[in-house]
Amino acid sequence: MLPTPSTPSSSTLQEERLLVSELLSYAVEGSEYMTKRPGWDGRSSFFVFKTNSFPAGFVPRVQSHLKRRGYQVQIVRKPRPDPLGEVMPLVDEFGHSDERYSYQMDTVHKLVKFGMGIAQVATGGGKSRIARLAYARVKRKTLFLTTRGSLMYQFRDDCVQSFGESEVGIVGDSEWDADKPLVCGMVQTLAQRLTVHSADHMIESHLLRQQEREKKELDQLKARLAKKKVPMGQRKKEIEALTKDQIARRVPDGKLLVDIESKIKKQIQQRKETIELLRSFEFVIAEEAHEAGGNSYFDVMTACVNAHYRLALTATPFMRGDAESNMRLMGCSGGIMIKITEKQLIDLGILATPVFLTLPTERPKSLFKGSSYDKAYRVGIVENEWRNKRIVAECIRMSRYGLTSMILVQRVNHGNALKDYLTKIGMRVRFIKGSDDQDARKHALKQLATGEINVLIGTNILDVGVDVPSVGFIALAGGGKAEVANRQRIGRGLRAKKSGPNICFVLDFVDEHNKHLKEHAIQRKAIITKTPGFARIFCHLVKFGIHRTTASNV
Repeated sequence: MLPTPSTPSSSTLQEERLLVSELLSYAVEGSEYMTKRPGWDGRSSFFVFKTNSFPAGFVPRVQSHLKRRGYQVQIVRKPRPDPLGEVMPLVDEFGHSDERYSYQMDTVHKLVKFGMGIAQVATGGGKSRIARLAYARVKRKTLFLTTRGSLMYQFRDDCVQSFGESEVGIVGDSEWDADKPLVCGMVQTLAQRLTVHSADHMIESHLLRQQEREKKELDQLKARLAKKKVPMGQRKKEIEALTKDQIARRVPDGKLLVDIESKIKKQIQQRKETIELLRSFEFVIAEEAHEAGGNSYFDVMTACVNAHYRLALTATPFMRGDAESNMRLMGCSGGIMIKITEKQLIDLGILATPVFLTLPTERPKSLFKGSSYDKAYRVGIVENEWRNKRIVAECIRMSRYGLTSMILVQRVNHGNALKDYLTKIGMRVRFIKGSDDQDARKHALKQLATGEINVLIGTNILDVGVDVPSVGFIALAGGGKAEVANRQRIGRGLRAKKSGPNICFVLDFVDEHNKHLKEHAIQRKAIITKTPGFARIFCHLVKFGIHRTTASNV
């Protein structure tokens, strides 16, 4: 937070305070459904009247606004400490010889100049390398912050190769190694350690868990007795016996209070240690920074009060559904200081040119326009035999040209079904999902890169945090509408090809036989048509092997 300078008479600042408060205000999501207190219009603000303060990321915005209103604005802040690393640091054998990647060091130079900002870099633009270059340049106590364990471990591994194991620690996933110069941290772990629950809250949570556990035990017993057709009299006796046993196993009130007091003391100590740790960081790198709109991410970033340098990395900033979340990102990271689009990366040859194939589908007999979304997704996507076989057919066709394929699904049973189809016809295929550990994911990706397998199927764990090799074909098998996720999925396979035409085929479906699926398909197509660099859209007729092609430069 950046305090507003105090003056002898606070009343003289009232107009300026109101101006800043209005500028940093937003409509509270769901306020139309809330019981409004008298005088509240459903809006809130990041400006705090009590302390005359607001998040530092808004400084340029506030400064510009006040200047436009005729005010003279002077910013008073502590001098930002100089970076301690080399001006052009080396983090790998790649070096700085390839001018196509000059934007990566440009980002670092802008960070040093401005102190904070968002690097909007399209998927495939090397955000992890930018983060390592930035750390090597600043060379001060650094926190790499993410919400995903896969990203945390991937970045840790990359940094160990660049800087050595003694320089990199992890805070998250049951690990606490915070004494290293570079700490890779999980938002969830840090946010949880910042929280101290009241005794009433902990008692209520304990009683709710106890109630749920006892109900589950009773339901399971009743189901077993019914299955065995036990006489009603015997059932009653066994249920009564279980109920008595449950009561006997409950924690006595006195012990419960002692346990809760002990937990609160532990939480208070953990909070103190976590605040001290977050205050020790002079540089924060926010990976997948579009998620900083969430409460936990924002709270952790706000606690890093001595982070003179802040670098937010994301391909999709300010795309959250509510104004408050988007403003939180700016509040803790500042505005966009550099933007590298898909088109720029494609024109530079860093990414392959995607060629999109959008296919209409045959309607399953039990799918209708008005079917509920759950039924439509199950019948129209997961269990849609025509759709799944078409994906398989395209994988076969690509393999005949020596191209590997990646199929992205949202549900495990969908991935299993596609794997069964492909295995039966002799394709070499792996399916990785959330239950697979990091080593299993890396091994599967290596198999794809070496050609040991033809096809890799993955759930949304492939959206971020994995180093996907170059592929010739991506099937967006899982549908959906989220713009952030779909941009990530498309970008996963666009790594430049080492030989042959630098293109990647991307398959999607129209899914026009249900109103929900059709709406999602329209939104996915809009992402393609409005993104410069996604050059051509191919529309096929239903029958395999017969197609009409329309191409348009976007």
